[in-house]
Amino acid sequence: MATAPGPTSVRVACRVHGGLVEYDGYSNDARSYLPDHGGYVSTSVVVDVDDAWPPGVPPC
Repeated sequence: MATAPGPTSVRVACRVHGGLVEYDGYSNDARSYLPDHGGYVSTSVVVDVDDAWPPGVPPC
């Protein structure tokens, strides 16, 4: 597990569906792969984006 000071910009390589995550009024099953960190994060629950499936980000 890693923690980045916020706000922090990240590079998203691709996205996949995972298990449902619910936090602070948000919920989705979207995961974004962060190649610079070697792992996945829950999109829109952890990453501040309007769309859990950002346009232009390919599936993994």
